[in-house]
Amino acid sequence: MRAKWLPRVLIAPTALFALAMTVLPLGYSLLTSLQTYPLGRAPVFVGVQNYRNLLQDSSFYSSLGITLTFAIAATAIEFILGLTLALLLKEEFPFQGVIRSSLIIPMVIAPVVVGIIWRLLYNADVGLLSYTVRALTGKSISVLSSTTLALPALILVDIWEWTPFMFLILLAGIQSLPLEPFEAARVDGASAWNIFVHLTLPMLRPVIAVAILIRALDAFTVFDQVFVLTQGGPGTATEVATLMIYKTAFRFSQYGYGAAMAMALLILVAGFSAAVTRAFKGAAS
Repeated sequence: MRAKWLPRVLIAPTALFALAMTVLPLGYSLLTSLQTYPLGRAPVFVGVQNYRNLLQDSSFYSSLGITLTFAIAATAIEFILGLTLALLLKEEFPFQGVIRSSLIIPMVIAPVVVGIIWRLLYNADVGLLSYTVRALTGKSISVLSSTTLALPALILVDIWEWTPFMFLILLAGIQSLPLEPFEAARVDGASAWNIFVHLTLPMLRPVIAVAILIRALDAFTVFDQVFVLTQGGPGTATEVATLMIYKTAFRFSQYGYGAAMAMALLILVAGFSAAVTRAFKGAAS
């Protein structure tokens, strides 16, 4: 009896704390989304009216489209670069530790600091990018003020910061693969490309699923870099869903409507997570 219940008793405080930190805020957000907050008056219960308004809000759909574009582009490029680096650096070579340590530096910098660094790099007057373009073409460029360049600029920042994360996960996955199938394939005369396509990728599929899922979920909720670099501008060209939720709730004091947006985004992200997980399970089977 003691052996059965002692592990549960020991883990109960941590489990209850984790439950309280997730369920209580989620429940409060759901309750908030069912209310409206008139200025200077008590909250008024309006049921699902905020969600009805949300279904007709073209601005929210636009922010979701920007968020989806950002998440897909950033995650796809980070996966390709991370997998390439992992394949190149999987073998032992001189200064391996120094190179790997250098690659993960962007990942350990706070996102707000990353945003400040890249804001200086993108600066139209003193930024390195503008200086380089001016030296080559004689014209200056203002990336963050361009409706066509601002979003790709944010995607580039995310790629620079989080490709090392994808690299580390994929490198660990590659190094954990059994050696026997690869040795047998080489003995049979298989090319490096065939080994990669028919052995490495299929065996690495669970690790790829985890890496893509984690990065995609994080990209869907990006806020720091966007807030520091563009604050959604120019206009609404880079107004991702999280930034729109922040503005709605804390700048315009529409707490109920902002909470409804947050709940809708949560449902979409959860659905995306389930779809990705099911897709990789289906491919594995």
